[in-house]
Amino acid sequence: MNLMAYLQDTEVLKHKRSILNQMYMERSSYEATWQDLSKFINPYRGSFDELGKRTIGSRRDDKLIDPYPMQAHAKCTAGLHSGLTSPSRPWFELSLQDHEKAEFHTIKLWLQDCKEIMMDIYAKSNVYNMLQQIEAELSQFGTGAALLLQDFNTAVWCRSFTCGEYAGGVDARGRSCQFARKFRLLASQMVKEFGIENVSEAVRSAYESRNYTDYFEVHMLIEENPEYDPEAVKIGNFKWRSYYWEAGGEKFLKVSGYHEKPFLMPRWTVVANSTYGVGPGHTCLGDCKQVQKLEKADLRILDQLADPALVVPNGVGTVSRLPGKQTNVPTGTQGQIYPLFSAAGSRQDILAKLNEKHQLIATAFYNDLFVMLSQQDNPQMTAREVAERHEEKLLILSPVLEQMHNEVLIPLTKRTFEICMRNGIFPEMPEEIGSVEELKVEFVSLLAQAQKMVDTPAIERTVAFAGNLMVAAPDIMDNLDLDAALRKHAALNGAPEDILRDEAEVKKIRQARAEQQAQQQQMQQAAAMAKPLKDSVEAARLLADTPISNSSPADILMGGA
Repeated sequence: MNLMAYLQDTEVLKHKRSILNQMYMERSSYEATWQDLSKFINPYRGSFDELGKRTIGSRRDDKLIDPYPMQAHAKCTAGLHSGLTSPSRPWFELSLQDHEKAEFHTIKLWLQDCKEIMMDIYAKSNVYNMLQQIEAELSQFGTGAALLLQDFNTAVWCRSFTCGEYAGGVDARGRSCQFARKFRLLASQMVKEFGIENVSEAVRSAYESRNYTDYFEVHMLIEENPEYDPEAVKIGNFKWRSYYWEAGGEKFLKVSGYHEKPFLMPRWTVVANSTYGVGPGHTCLGDCKQVQKLEKADLRILDQLADPALVVPNGVGTVSRLPGKQTNVPTGTQGQIYPLFSAAGSRQDILAKLNEKHQLIATAFYNDLFVMLSQQDNPQMTAREVAERHEEKLLILSPVLEQMHNEVLIPLTKRTFEICMRNGIFPEMPEEIGSVEELKVEFVSLLAQAQKMVDTPAIERTVAFAGNLMVAAPDIMDNLDLDAALRKHAALNGAPEDILRDEAEVKKIRQARAEQQAQQQQMQQAAAMAKPLKDSVEAARLLADTPISNSSPADILMGGA
């Protein structure tokens, strides 16, 4: 079915509407927990009113007396962003699935050029802002979401969402495969986005009457195109398809497509085949609630100490509690005004419990690891230093990094790469690659390298141990491929490709060096052979110049003549 037929087919619209309603019905069971996560951690994240009934600028932190949960969450977000996707240092490398092709020097240089172009695109677009928003959503709600769209000016443009603004769906293997939204637009926005010929009569009437206050509800669904044919060349033959329609409308507003999956919906931790994830916010939600309760108890004790309830005789009247004010009392009532009761409880116990809860919240958000990265005297801390100091915590964080790589960074990198390839932004591709489907993404961020550092000390210790054994067994190094060790060490440390020579070039250099050494050796051997001959010639000349005498040869040789 072509796109025009889709726009007019009411049965297809009915089917897509039922899919979206089912997605939102599943989402409803998570909303109570999400609202608690929003109230008690960072109330300015999370939107559970898609139709905009809440005033945008209204205060939302009325439940947050102690701001420590918000601060711990902010540190976790900043640590993830600087450790995984820092704009100030490379965090990914491009390679190929075919290891043999990936070792070609020309291919490595081309992939490095592509990577530098993509880094420039990320810096000029809003990609880093989107990544930071996703990291914040993941650490608080366990799930994040964003759209990756093509842009004429910056190649890539991203639209981030907060929890409650979207719904998702997964396939039989637990991979996110559906993305849906409900949102509102003005009549002018709808006409500009979808065309006046596609909007409903109500929208058209509001637009023509210049009504700039009435909003109209729009629904969106993105899913895989069941009619996609990779071999066919036809209009609308995209792997992914998006649908827009008005709530209660009778036809689609717009149907469009994407070559790659256009949305990200990562999860911090996946439980079974759940559509939505579980994150650090879920781990410490109980502690965050207790912190607010303990803070209230501490403030209540302070209030009772500073302004206690009083017992006042009836004849006294109103007692002024303000400093410097005077209260007149009848004669004989002195000493009869006293506190009703003394403040109960110990502030020390409450403060100790608060500190314990703060530590639990900080641990849940990995603050000890991330704050360590930002508080070192040396701002250029290496991945090895991170690994050596917090190897255990890195191992705990490892599944999270894998989730970020698989559900955020790899899809982002591959979609950006494909957009650049289609628009001719990259230099000409080497013939040896064959197909960009062979692309593989490797990560060299601070945290990713710190995890790889587990292999680096093993390489160094093995080579150093073999060097020590050379004293007793000079041929021990025959067991090691030092070239492979060097290249593996450079790859684990994220060294740039252009500092290493191509293996073929190294082979030529060594061959030329061997030929030069052979020539020098031949010259030395020739010189060594020429010296005895020269000495023989000199001896013969001396004999020829010796005067003839009656002495015998023996006398001459013995020096007797």
